[in-house]
Amino acid sequence: MNIFKERFPAVYDKMMNGTDSRTIEIMEAKQGGKVPAVITEGKRFFVHSKFDPVKEAKRFINEIDTDGYDLFIVFGFGFAYHIEELMRGMPDKSLVLVIEKSPLMLKMALENRDLSRILEDGRLIVLIDPGEEMISDALKGKSSRRASLLLHRGSFQIERNYYTNMQEIARSYLSTKEVNIATLAKFEKIWAGNIARNIGIFIRSPGVNIFFDKLKGIPAIIVAAGPSLHQSIDFIKKHRARAVIIAVDTSYKILLKSGIEPHFCIVVDPQVVNARYFEGSGMTRTILIADPMVHPSVFRFFKGPVALTGVAFKLLHWIDSFFGHKGEITHGGSVSTNACDFALRTGASPVILMGQDLAFTGGYAHARGSYLDEQVYLRTRRLYSAEMFNRFQLTALPKISVKGIRSETVNTNQKMMIFLSWFEKRNDENIINATYDGARIPGIQHASADELTLPDPGMDIAAFVDELYRAADIESGAAGTRRVLGARINTIQKEINSLIPLLGRAVEFSDALYSLMRDKKRDQRRLDYLLGKLSETDRIVESKRHAKDMISFTVQRVVHTITEGYDIDEADSLLTEQERVVKRSQYLYRGLLEGAKFNSKILKKMASVLDAGD
Repeated sequence: MNIFKERFPAVYDKMMNGTDSRTIEIMEAKQGGKVPAVITEGKRFFVHSKFDPVKEAKRFINEIDTDGYDLFIVFGFGFAYHIEELMRGMPDKSLVLVIEKSPLMLKMALENRDLSRILEDGRLIVLIDPGEEMISDALKGKSSRRASLLLHRGSFQIERNYYTNMQEIARSYLSTKEVNIATLAKFEKIWAGNIARNIGIFIRSPGVNIFFDKLKGIPAIIVAAGPSLHQSIDFIKKHRARAVIIAVDTSYKILLKSGIEPHFCIVVDPQVVNARYFEGSGMTRTILIADPMVHPSVFRFFKGPVALTGVAFKLLHWIDSFFGHKGEITHGGSVSTNACDFALRTGASPVILMGQDLAFTGGYAHARGSYLDEQVYLRTRRLYSAEMFNRFQLTALPKISVKGIRSETVNTNQKMMIFLSWFEKRNDENIINATYDGARIPGIQHASADELTLPDPGMDIAAFVDELYRAADIESGAAGTRRVLGARINTIQKEINSLIPLLGRAVEFSDALYSLMRDKKRDQRRLDYLLGKLSETDRIVESKRHAKDMISFTVQRVVHTITEGYDIDEADSLLTEQERVVKRSQYLYRGLLEGAKFNSKILKKMASVLDAGD
């Protein structure tokens, strides 16, 4: 027990303070060794073989290709017979992460078996009923490892849903980390390109912070586009003069078709498809709350006033300093999380969620009549029905069954579980989930629409919001800001352009250094020369005060690859440690050169937009 306490102090505290609703009995196996039996619903379940737990563990581990993997994630600690056997036969550099739901199970294992050999082994990590963040922390820096997910049968029979969900969380994390590198490569260019093209509207639009703390005491209704939204439309229509109505991009047209003009609409996604949500919409009083990274087409299609958030994208964060900061809205992965955060920042209370199903309610992914729903019917044909498309969406990611609001259970997936987790972590007493059906959000109070009473605010909310917007006089200083920003862009671009040939030579030096390191007969003088040239490059890049931050952020993807331990090429695993260090340095300089060229292109685009007065 002392070894465990010393190695895993936080887990030890959780184990000692934890509770378990089930009874665990200790039995002696026929061939020796203690095994736990869990009593649940009047039935006894043995977590290990009651005849020979050691033999059972050997048979289980013999079915696994331990040589092909170097990270084993085991679901279920039990009394650790299987973990002992796994760690006895796996390669020395492998790691084992064990997830156990029951604090009592772990405590009794430590009290009844001598597990000092595996507990003293630094390759073992143990977690008790971890949240996503704990799993993320445990796996940080290990994403490049070849992972094998092992479900302990004895533990699984007792907690099927729990260990199934834990598997999906771990699998999602590992696949997400791999995708993140490609995502950074794709989206950093989209984000920067969109901001450059939106710089004109950024200059002449007020910030979202003009509404912060201005709507205190006024209820807000967040309207998402979940499948059950239509069950809430009558309530929203009835109370549109008694609450601030905040739509998300996907629900905006649904509200308009229902005769409801929301006070605000939130859009944050940078992809062009999100602009389609506003195509064909007419003039409106609705104020668009937009991230400057959204596609420029959004501002062409939307025919109403606009307020922007600050630049959250660090590559161009310096732009905010010219505008006195426009205000931030927290991102939680879904536009509805942005909408909720915006509502809370305005001081609105309570904040009522509707259409926030976070599940495939009734077997559908979106509210009927939304743009995404319409696309389903546009894609249907004789052999591909709308029902088949919805079934595809339902099965695109593994299903996770969770407690429903009205339904006993509903199906969701890991993507929506991330959004659900965001709301759960807010644990804000001002948030009320009045969604008709869908996933129940732990930590958030729920109420049906007919239980809610919204008092008369004693004011015209729409007129008040309009006045707040008009009072933000930003046009008068726009011309001066445009000139100062243009001068800064010119300065940064000159610095970056001066670095491009220097970084080109640095790539050549790093290539030569890599070749030299692979040569067994190394020329020390040549080695010193190349290292000196690369050090000189580093010094010059560091001296470029305005340009270095932009360039360094652009290589975030490269840094991410290196810090997560990914092999840059498949053959890198065969290199010596020194050779791998040089290879990563080579990769870094290529990233710096690519970043410098990309930034030069972005700044050129931004300057042309300013010159055109767009």
